[in-house]
Amino acid sequence: MWLVSILRSVTFNFFYSGITLFGGKSFTENIDAYLCFHLKLRASNLLVAPYSEYQQFLYETISKHLEMGWNYKQSADWLNENGYTTPRGKKFRNAHTHSIVKKKKIREVRLNRLYEPLISDFSIRFVDKTIVNQRFDPKNS
Repeated sequence: MWLVSILRSVTFNFFYSGITLFGGKSFTENIDAYLCFHLKLRASNLLVAPYSEYQQFLYETISKHLEMGWNYKQSADWLNENGYTTPRGKKFRNAHTHSIVKKKKIREVRLNRLYEPLISDFSIRFVDKTIVNQRFDPKNS
């Protein structure tokens, strides 16, 4: 059995233009300033394996039995007596009922985990557009 933990990391590079320079006074129209930074977003719920209605039914039934004070063996016996099988088609044992509850709780924790965005690598870049902004005059060429 293998366990796949899917945690996706996405890195974005943002360039924001429109910063005025030197106390709010731009000294020239030929220079653009960009605030650059990396934003890392992390999510654990980008790919969620489907949870069937039957699996949900089994989890809810076992949970109700546990709330009534039954143990896992009693719940497994009840499921077997009423003709239910495991999601793989086998007879229930107490380990199966325990595993269903345990894995559902782990799944819920994993899917509901929130990650803070990480912002790093701040910098300011200046682009001199003097040559680009010069008007081409074919008479002077």
